[in-house]
Amino acid sequence: MTLPLPPSTAPVPDVAPYARAAGRAMAYVHRAVGAAGAPSAEMSLGPGFGQSFDGARARGRLVAALGVDPGFDLGGEAFSAMVSLVLLAPGGEPELVRRLARQVEACRWQRRYRFLPGPGGLPADTDCTALTLGALYDAGLLTAAGLRAGARELLRAAAPAAGLPRQRAADREGGGVRPGVFMVYWGDREEPGTLPRGPKQDPVACANALYALLLADLTGCDEARGVADATVGHLAEHLSSGRFRCGTRYYPSPDAFLYAVSRLCARFPDAARPLTAPARRALERTGAGAAAVPGSVLETALRVLAADHLGVTAGQDERRARLARAQRPDGSWPAAAYYRMGRLPVYFGSAYLTTVFALSALRTARPAPAVPAPRTGE
Repeated sequence: MTLPLPPSTAPVPDVAPYARAAGRAMAYVHRAVGAAGAPSAEMSLGPGFGQSFDGARARGRLVAALGVDPGFDLGGEAFSAMVSLVLLAPGGEPELVRRLARQVEACRWQRRYRFLPGPGGLPADTDCTALTLGALYDAGLLTAAGLRAGARELLRAAAPAAGLPRQRAADREGGGVRPGVFMVYWGDREEPGTLPRGPKQDPVACANALYALLLADLTGCDEARGVADATVGHLAEHLSSGRFRCGTRYYPSPDAFLYAVSRLCARFPDAARPLTAPARRALERTGAGAAAVPGSVLETALRVLAADHLGVTAGQDERRARLARAQRPDGSWPAAAYYRMGRLPVYFGSAYLTTVFALSALRTARPAPAVPAPRTGE
């Protein structure tokens, strides 16, 4: 006769403080997202985000502090709205999602999406486009046909197998452009009135573009399969080499990269299988697989999300407790550097961005959403 196992003596975490903190955070988000959408990120000249300034003053500050004119104004960015759509759209309050979607729409050029509203300035990029495609589709605001068309547009931004465009020395991070892997900008320069951008790749942007491509499920498309395989290989090499610890061109924290990869592993376990074990090891090597380690609140939230996606439970209660303790009375968390301007030491972040990540991290761990079946007739 088999005796029943004794009841577990492990302490059961009290999730009530997390739920209360998440409720206060959602109230803050509702207040922050007005009729015009999400608040724009602020900028800082240091990753610590000690002193910040808004986009309206950014161009003058860069000229004064760095002697560099970026060639465009930095006010009104919509990348914050794109990121929060990814985090809030599934099951989100409809009016909130619609406001964010309207804000993002102002940055669309054909099937591509831009960091700043046009015309002029920066052209559309694959990072903004991929995040927006996936979020709109999951929110039911983009048809399956629209998603597939957007994914095919992303494929046009993959680096060619031959005749690779020349790079400036400053852009050759990690060995230069990889054939078959998504570039940040399209090389066709079709978007009128925008500044030329050189060929470059960023592992976080690559992971986000791959996510949208896999979500579109272009079955039978040899080009899609080739780009997916090349991009998975590029991401796996970035993990195994340890270069992820230094951040990427546009994302200063290694946790941003691990979060982006973990999304792939959770939703597309077969396609992303070569990444799962290395990503888990990377979490452990950076302290994210054990107890919470020092870092910004934003980094803690990114680690919680990455660990949830990868099935890592060690240290999660400590990290969530740290988030709950760090919440401010208005329901927000302080700004931290989430992304940067590339070659210039200009960092972007906001209390709003930190809060949408912390809010998602404090919610009860839930399985990744299943890939929706294509909506017929669309």
